[in-house]
Amino acid sequence: MRNRATAAGWALAVVVALSACRPVAVEPPAAAPAEPPVARSPAELEQVFAAAIEQLVRSGGDTVRLDRFDATDEHVAVLANIERLRVVRIDGGKLTVAAAEHFAAMPHLEQLHLRNVALDDAFIEALVASRSLWLLNVAAAEISPSAVERLAEMPPLRQLRLAVPGGDNGFAAAVAAIRTLRSVHLIGIAVTDAGLQELATLPQLQSLYLDDTEISDQGWVWLFENRPGLHVHIDQKHHDRDPQRH
Repeated sequence: MRNRATAAGWALAVVVALSACRPVAVEPPAAAPAEPPVARSPAELEQVFAAAIEQLVRSGGDTVRLDRFDATDEHVAVLANIERLRVVRIDGGKLTVAAAEHFAAMPHLEQLHLRNVALDDAFIEALVASRSLWLLNVAAAEISPSAVERLAEMPPLRQLRLAVPGGDNGFAAAVAAIRTLRSVHLIGIAVTDAGLQELATLPQLQSLYLDDTEISDQGWVWLFENRPGLHVHIDQKHHDRDPQRH
């Protein structure tokens, strides 16, 4: 059975061959329907990783997607050798500061989607060194408002999707500190009227998606009076007063 080190070494050899491929923009695939978790052996996971690398070779693409995966820092180290990568989507695993440093150093990385990936404040604090990332999607991570606020140090950041079950208004205040944001989606965070008013101070905000909030009717009335052109979704649906409702 091929072990993880051998598979990672093979993938790295494939990465070297990528230098001869012409970059071609490849849009990320549409989200697949939710599927029940499937247990995979380490060997099976490495086959998934090798297949993803092989797909990059065949397509000359700039997007990699690892669904229901067990990502490690070593996998990210291999991905970091693919200079043209623009979009990385990972569902599952555990990543540390080492992985964040690799992501931050990737010169063309624009979108990073991390779902069900264990990471902490130190990961976020290392990631802020990126100067190309404009979309960050982090779901189900153990991070604090103070780490989120550090994302204000990323000048290109325009879109933030953040899922923190049990989060409170502290996250709304932290997000409001990221003044470059144009689109915000918060999930599992109990934003109140006060938190909504914090978010409304974002000067370039165009789109606001909020799930699981504690905002009152009066809070929504205040928002649309003070930000009348804002595109708003609440619990996955257009708000009744959304000017862009269709």
